[in-house]
Amino acid sequence: MSKTFFKASNLSLGYSNQIVLKDLKFELKHDQNYQIVGKNGAGKSTLLNYISFNFDGTDFNSKVTRKDVLINQISSTKTLLSDLTLLENINYFSTNSDLTEENKVKVLQKYLPSNYLNEKIKNFSNGMIRRAELSIIEIKNPIVFCIDEPLNFLDYEGVKLFEELIRYRSINQNCNILSSQEYVDIDDFNYEVINLDEY
Repeated sequence: MSKTFFKASNLSLGYSNQIVLKDLKFELKHDQNYQIVGKNGAGKSTLLNYISFNFDGTDFNSKVTRKDVLINQISSTKTLLSDLTLLENINYFSTNSDLTEENKVKVLQKYLPSNYLNEKIKNFSNGMIRRAELSIIEIKNPIVFCIDEPLNFLDYEGVKLFEELIRYRSINQNCNILSSQEYVDIDDFNYEVINLDEY
């Protein structure tokens, strides 16, 4: 059985009539890791959003085949609901998880102290929000995890938590797609590169 879940033989994307990405050719497998790299404006976020079904621009007659796999994304903008508490967000975004609420909280406690459970997200710092988003990814355990500028907002401890999550997912042969201007260096993280500066 093929492990390819996304294959583009001619991917062209943009906004209105302006093309941002043109004639991209690549494929993604659900048991491999990838890093999308490129300068500002190269189209990294555009491509990541397209892979994650969050693209709201123009598809210029692209030739793409996909398989139906669970894909979750952490974008450069906040994905949590600011007027809900941390626990409410955890439950809202992980309704399909097999974990009990108690076990969800155990996962969360790796990323944030439990005394924040009933605090509204609007009172959180950007770093706390990013940690909460990472805990949701661990709880949901999607086949494919996409993240834009993964080290943004994370302190030293937060970076280590992120690296542990990526290594754990890699060991379990789940796909991680990191998008950044520069390569993210993680021990024992093998990946293929999609360099948008070459297109």
